[in-house]
Parts: sequence; C-alpha cells; structure tokens
Amino acid sequence: MDTKHRIPTSTEFLHTVTDGMKRFSVCLRSKICSCGRFQLDEIPCGHALATIMYRHQHGEDYCSAYYSNKNFKDTYAIPVEQIVLPPNSKRSPGRPSLKRMKPFYEVKFKRAKMTCSKCGIEGHNKKICSNLPK
Repeated sequence: MDTKHRIPTSTEFLHTVTDGMKRFSVCLRSKICSCGRFQLDEIPCGHALATIMYRHQHGEDYCSAYYSNKNFKDTYAIPVEQIVLPPNSKRSPGRPSLKRMKPFYEVKFKRAKMTCSKCGIEGHNKKICSNLPK
C-alpha cells in the first residue's frame, strides 16, 4: 500500500482516497476518479493506482484497450517506409547561370535621366528651364 494515500473502503468498488488535505473518490467499476485524470487519459491516476494496489489487483486491468500490447504491436505491424525518388526533370541546355534570379520585389528599376533640350543640363526639361541656351 502507498504510504502517501489513505484508503478507507466505502463499498466494494467505491473508495475515498485521502491525499494530504484533499479527498478523492475512486470508483474502480466505472473507472472514474474525482480528479478527472482516470477518465481523461483512460489510465489509472495516482489515486486509482493506490486503490488498485490496496485491493491487490493489477493496474493493467484498468487501462484502456488502446494501451494493450496487442494494439501496440498491431499499430507497427505494417511497415511505413516508402522509397522517395527524385523528380523527373532535365537540366536546361547551356552553361548554368552564376547569378540567381531575383524576385520582382528585389529588382530596382533605373529611371532614365532627364536632360534639358535647351541647355543640355540634367535634372530638368525645357518647359521649366531657366538657363540661357548655349
């Protein structure tokens, strides 16, 4: 018996487990504990295990069938390995490019420099030219 838990028997299947200052109700027939872990995990919680050990039974009998050795072996009976082949593609002819292809957002467009046709100075056009012609 676990020294941490005290287990007075209420009925044949219903037990009250005292864990420090807290009390938990465990029903082994319906596999329920008031802490909620026994129902959620479908594996006996610490309170249920203390009750099972108190009754000199096996914990495996109170686990879900999902956790049995038979189901574990059946899960891994089918091999899951698959051979992955490379894609069917041909190299393009010619010498490979040394520069990478830049996406649209990385390309910087160069604007043509504006040159005045009257004075020949860059930065403005003839409509706004204030310089004297050459």
